[in-house]
Amino acid sequence: MKTVTVYNRDGNETGTIDLPDGIFGIEPSITAIHQVVKAHLANKRQGNASTKTRSETAYTKSKMYRQKGTGRARAGSANNPNWIGGGVAFGPKPRSYRQKVNQNLRRLALKSAYSIKAAEDRIKVVEDFTLDEPKTKEIANMLHTLGIKEGKAIFLFGGRDNILYKSSKNIPKLKVDIVENAHTYEVMNSDVLLFMKSAVDRMKEVFKG
Repeated sequence: MKTVTVYNRDGNETGTIDLPDGIFGIEPSITAIHQVVKAHLANKRQGNASTKTRSETAYTKSKMYRQKGTGRARAGSANNPNWIGGGVAFGPKPRSYRQKVNQNLRRLALKSAYSIKAAEDRIKVVEDFTLDEPKTKEIANMLHTLGIKEGKAIFLFGGRDNILYKSSKNIPKLKVDIVENAHTYEVMNSDVLLFMKSAVDRMKEVFKG
């Protein structure tokens, strides 16, 4: 079982916490991570690229000149794909790139991502705290004292806290969310995972079902 140090907002050690092996200590499935991340990126595509076919261009559909005797190549109409400004042959049309991933695969991929970060010692845990009002400086100072100064980080809460969310969302390269909404892509794309202590306990309930 992986044991990590728990810090307070001032960067002082307050104890330790055991990360559950079923989430942070499994044999990572690279295949699951790949499939889930690929589907996530595909689902973000708008799929609204569109080109005009020859029937949609604004040129006349009439034959441009007689078939024979001009010395030029045969041409049926100005909207032919061979002509500049003509329609596009086999061009893109609006479509959906959406890919479906079942729940078991999503969970396996997320636990695999957590296990990889735990093995790389990229997980930090901070004692639960609240703020009276949104203060970005408070969160920025906490990150600095915890040694999270460069790279991307994700800050996961055990429950919804609008004040903490507002205090964190404007910090560059910091992603904030509740632990239920964590995604494999965001975990793998982060250099450091910062958990509220309650978020670790909440994860046990999230992955229980």
